[in-house]
Amino acid sequence: MKRLIHGTAIWFTFMFFWASSVQSQTQEIGGYTVIRGGSGSIICVGRWIPSTEPGRPGVCDGQMADVSQLTAISTRQTADRLDQLLPVLESMDQKLADSNAQIERLIEATINTQASINRQVEQVGELMHDTISSRVDALSRRVLANDTFKRELEKLKQDILTDLKKNYSGELMHHLIRTAGQHAFR
Repeated sequence: MKRLIHGTAIWFTFMFFWASSVQSQTQEIGGYTVIRGGSGSIICVGRWIPSTEPGRPGVCDGQMADVSQLTAISTRQTADRLDQLLPVLESMDQKLADSNAQIERLIEATINTQASINRQVEQVGELMHDTISSRVDALSRRVLANDTFKRELEKLKQDILTDLKKNYSGELMHHLIRTAGQHAFR
């Protein structure tokens, strides 16, 4: 009886270590089960079903593939996907280049338009300044010395400047009008 217990204990110990070695030969990596064996590693490309019997390997419910085969297949699929993406990326690059060129043309047109507007405003401001100055300068000093005439002249100046502000509402124009009005009666 002692021998039977001793033999059974050795058998269970052997089975425990052997089952552990089979269990340690399978490894889960990235959703795939890798089975290591004497001839190399194979991968279960499917669902791995562990064995319910101690010491027995599990079963792959799907295809089994060698690591090198799976690597080659994966590399080929990746290359195919990249080849499919290349025309899309080229199209995006072309559209971005077209958009950039259009934006550059719009910026150039905006700069040219702004420069033209600034020149026109400056010319109008100079013309108004010259007109107001020449008309006020044409008045004699005796007229300007009379307070009644001076008040009427100031009222006329304000009316002119108010009309100019109505017709030319730009900030630069307001500045030019204020400047022209200040210089006219010095």
